[in-house]
Amino acid sequence: MTRKRSWKDADGNIVSKKPQLDENNEHDNGVLNEIAPLLSPPLSFGTADNQDATNISSLDNSPPLLQHQADLTGLDTSMLIQDQLLTDVPNFAVDDNLFEDAFNPDTASSFNMPYTTMNNYNWLFDLDAQLGQDFTLDAADCDTLPPTQIEASSNEMMPLELINLPPGPVSAEQHAPVAPMTALHQYQQSVPAQRSPTHESSTTGSSHTSASPSTKATSVSSAERYKTTNSVLVRKTPLPKGLERPMALLSANTKLPKIDAVARSNILQLIENVRPMTPLGDYVTTDHTFLALPALQTYSDLFFTRFNATYPLIHLPSFEPAKVDTLLLLSVLLLGATYCEKDAHQIAVCIHDVLRPQIFAHASFSASPELWMLQTILLVECFGKSRAGQKQHDMSHLFHGLLINLIRRSDCQTAKPETVVEVNGDLEDEWKAWVDAEQKKRLALLCFMWDTQHAVLFCQSLCMSAFELRCTLPCDQSLWEAESAQSWQKIRKAHPPPMLFLTALKTHIGAQTPMVSHKLNALSRVLILHGLMSIAWDMNRRDQTSLGVVGNDMLDGWKHRIAATYDSWKADFDAYVMSVTQTLSQSSASMTPAEQQEARRGFAIFSTANSALYHAAYVVLFSDFLDIQIYAGARHLLGRPVRREDYTRSQRIVKRWANEQSQHAAKAAWHAGHIIKDAVMNLEDFDAGGLFIHPWCLYLATVTVWSFHHARPGGKQNRGSEDDEDEMIWDAQADMNALIGSMTSGAAEQLASSLASNRKVSTAGLTAVISKQLGKIRWAVVRDGMLVLKGLVPWRLINDAEG
Repeated sequence: MTRKRSWKDADGNIVSKKPQLDENNEHDNGVLNEIAPLLSPPLSFGTADNQDATNISSLDNSPPLLQHQADLTGLDTSMLIQDQLLTDVPNFAVDDNLFEDAFNPDTASSFNMPYTTMNNYNWLFDLDAQLGQDFTLDAADCDTLPPTQIEASSNEMMPLELINLPPGPVSAEQHAPVAPMTALHQYQQSVPAQRSPTHESSTTGSSHTSASPSTKATSVSSAERYKTTNSVLVRKTPLPKGLERPMALLSANTKLPKIDAVARSNILQLIENVRPMTPLGDYVTTDHTFLALPALQTYSDLFFTRFNATYPLIHLPSFEPAKVDTLLLLSVLLLGATYCEKDAHQIAVCIHDVLRPQIFAHASFSASPELWMLQTILLVECFGKSRAGQKQHDMSHLFHGLLINLIRRSDCQTAKPETVVEVNGDLEDEWKAWVDAEQKKRLALLCFMWDTQHAVLFCQSLCMSAFELRCTLPCDQSLWEAESAQSWQKIRKAHPPPMLFLTALKTHIGAQTPMVSHKLNALSRVLILHGLMSIAWDMNRRDQTSLGVVGNDMLDGWKHRIAATYDSWKADFDAYVMSVTQTLSQSSASMTPAEQQEARRGFAIFSTANSALYHAAYVVLFSDFLDIQIYAGARHLLGRPVRREDYTRSQRIVKRWANEQSQHAAKAAWHAGHIIKDAVMNLEDFDAGGLFIHPWCLYLATVTVWSFHHARPGGKQNRGSEDDEDEMIWDAQADMNALIGSMTSGAAEQLASSLASNRKVSTAGLTAVISKQLGKIRWAVVRDGMLVLKGLVPWRLINDAEG
């Protein structure tokens, strides 16, 4: 298409013919960029505040070389200056607007962010341009990427098959998955001597521990549940300086919000309006023991010490129960009650069932709701999906799309808290503004995390794309939990601002070793893993909808690149875990041996649970988990019953996977085995500190291992055969340990070859032990998984499994 040139006349109007301008006016009325017809707004290379510095159109300020090039080519000098800004890395720092423009080539893609485009993946997989640059990207300068990559990716269309190609030739050791650290004695090993200065300095700046301050909910007695608490967590000695505590509060004297008479009065008034009913059919009255003031205080404490410490969504220091809206306060208390004993959990489910209509009827519910309304909807959805029964799960799933659309209409996905450390006004106001922006960002990121989990691990549809998140990663825990504006300001000066989510995500794509490490905090690392999982879901969906456009030889090629990406993340995560445990080992001056052991145990829970998520992502990458569940005997999936023809089809697919795609099957089974092994070695009674997803990872691993063995020619495919009836397993735990130990003793490739003899392998102990453990989880989805595993236990082990 012929491109037209445009100019501005002396009055600033756009004309098609070049006007005769006076030299003195040329500075203000210079030649406009050579442009095509304006079908969409032009790209913006600066904000209103720095437009003069970035959107340059002055000939007088142009470098002589650019002026000479403009004379030769006839192009506008501003275009050449712009090109130089995009190629001259040392002299130009990329701001967020440049980063945004890489994902906004036109108005259509800007306003349809949930739909990923080729430009997104061109930028993400632009590895050759990235690795070909003469620069080193380390923890000191990883907040921005070279702008040449961004501009090239938005202008050049990379062929689809290039994304499918695996990384370049690497040795077997490099391409093999990173072996996980599974035992506490491995955590205590010292870091190798060859360590960079960045790694050395990070052991105190970005390390975490995770000792949960609260007792197990199942062990709380009725008297203790209603006992008035001091609302203060006390620890005798402080942790080493600089450590964070994922899944727990950081400060030794954190004051928890106090439920006073005013807050309780608001709750009682709401309960009177909604009139919830108990499981026995009685109304929950205002004098119910569930609504006693000490009980409400306990639920609030459990929310902030268990749920919000693991999923930091609500800013604790600024949360005032008497001042926040009652709907938000009640959603907080209901989630906290799920960590208490069973009767309180049941009443919380009953109140939850009548809470959603109150949200929709509230005057503040609109197409552009306030932050507290979005937080309330997310907490109610989280309760229904992960802390209640099948009815609540299905209802939350129906309204999940509503929450996503509301988030898209807000500024949560683009929230970037102010990073300027100088105080330009009132410090309290600046702190409150920062808190609001940080909570918006975390709401979008945590919603994305749960959406990705349900899409990848539960075989549902992905509603949010990683490319929608134009926000920065969460700030460090110490800054998030600062209890006053003064302490917040002091900590902020010592902490660099977090990098953009997509920038950090790209540094892990296809890298044999991660380009950024030790600068990210624990929550950011978990979010990046979910970003990688989201990309894998996108690629798998593209294969399912290619309609023959992509050849069969190209299908699954992308899985090798994603696998290398997962391994890159795991290598960075393992290095982070080792740096934390080494710091804990060297903290003998500030911690007693018992406290060190407890801190290691807490951090082992965090690392084990998230390593299980990594292995589960690997399992789903190289298997058809929906078919595996049907083959294992699931009767209902995704809200519909499994028919006979569904089972026949899934049986055929799983057998082909286990026999004809043995390399993929072996990788999936190897990683599934490590989920079980890590849980046995690092967790007490398989308890992962209340993390929602870990019980499901156990179920996923168990049915994958069972299907891998039973779908092979030598497997016991008929569960009711005479061989199964004659088999007796005297020690189910020992039988499971023997199976998992043999599967994980070598590499995945060795697992495939070791089963070539088609020998029978016993999975009875595995299914018996895991089904027994999952029976303790109060979650309908996990309970359905437990019933599937219970159906795989040989009849002569049923009594043992139930006991």
